Amino acid sequence: MIKPINISIYYDQLLVAEGYKAVLSGHKQFHISNLIENDVDILKKIKYNETDLLIIEFSDITKENITYINHLHKSLPSQKLLIISGSITHKFINPLIKIIDGYLLRTCSSEKLILAIHEIFEGRKYLCSQLIPILLEDNHENGFKIDLTSREREVLSLLYTTKHNSDIAEKLNISQTTVRTHLKNIRQKCGNKNEVQLMRYACNKNLLKDNCIPLCPNCRFFLQKKWALI
Repeated sequence: MIKPINISIYYDQLLVAEGYKAVLSGHKQFHISNLIENDVDILKKIKYNETDLLIIEFSDITKENITYINHLHKSLPSQKLLIISGSITHKFINPLIKIIDGYLLRTCSSEKLILAIHEIFEGRKYLCSQLIPILLEDNHENGFKIDLTSREREVLSLLYTTKHNSDIAEKLNISQTTVRTHLKNIRQKCGNKNEVQLMRYACNKNLLKDNCIPLCPNCRFFLQKKWALI
């Protein structure tokens, strides 16, 4: 018998959390072990080996929420995290992408919640499609130009179509040390540009080719292979 996924829900609003619990409890592959109010220190309520997935529900994402999620990630770096919120802005989604395993807006359906959990436990990350416009916001910038060498362009292309630096090294027949050097140079040339803006640049310059997931059927923007957007 397959062991069910043990889930804890850290909530802002009890009624919403109970709704998630009702949805997930209808599936044998899930077990809800805790409903935890957000004014309780979650680290005192859950033990790492007892929670396979922590769902964090917020009405809105604030700087304080971001700080807390970062603290949680540092304390439990291997803990899988799925965030659900009522809304989020461009400046907050980027810092979260690196440390969470999935993100849903409250307007997503229960089917998307189930799908997100399955994607996470199949080793991928999940973003609901409603986040696409937020991800692609220019953030008051109209793009930027980067003077990359031909090799740096190749590395940048593979950065968004492979999972590890070792894959890039193998495809280009170079060492991982050389890959890291190229990535360091690329980031230095980009200044303080975030990874989403770097991805936009790669797309606009037609650097992404095979195995890319389109963000929408009417644009040329793509997201990393390891993320699912449905």
